[in-house]
Amino acid sequence: MTFSAFFIGVGGEGVLTSAVMVAEAAHAEGHYVRGVQLHGLAQRGGSIPTEVRFGSEKELFSPGIMQGDADLIMAFEQLEAVRATHYASKEKTSFVIEDNPFMPVYANLLDMPYPKLPEIVRRVKPFAKNVMVFNTAYLAEKEFGNAVLGNTMLLGAAIGAKLLPLKSQSFHAVIKELAPRMVKENIMAFDRGVELGKRGK
Repeated sequence: MTFSAFFIGVGGEGVLTSAVMVAEAAHAEGHYVRGVQLHGLAQRGGSIPTEVRFGSEKELFSPGIMQGDADLIMAFEQLEAVRATHYASKEKTSFVIEDNPFMPVYANLLDMPYPKLPEIVRRVKPFAKNVMVFNTAYLAEKEFGNAVLGNTMLLGAAIGAKLLPLKSQSFHAVIKELAPRMVKENIMAFDRGVELGKRGK
């Protein structure tokens, strides 16, 4: 088995950290892991694409995902899901989208229109086997008082929906390693996300 996950968001949302959590969890489960990270725009509010691939070392030749070959696209900002569609295909790609719009600076200054969520889903669907949307940033702020925990919750949702073939226990261990100052909160947010994923919303 080879699994390819593409993570996309904007600088400051924790996209890189989320991808590292997936990579570490996959490694802990005995998978061979490769990936690519783009750091350059992280401080400018620009797109941050990150790729994680895991599976058998004999089958995993490249860290990069070819066009149309992603198994999962996780968009931590909804418009970024549209920008990632060239990595997707109707036959195999599932989308997990955070319903959290982040208006680009120039679009905000020039009062340019930002697509509504139904329009974004409409644009993604031709490239998707499955599309799931979660408002985890809002729920994390409401239930835990910290919207940042929405990222961990979104990962949990992907696990709960069985779109990311890894175990919850692996993420619990990774959270303890990567987020030692907020272990309890992150695990609670992750488990809440698993519940959301199982329910499909």
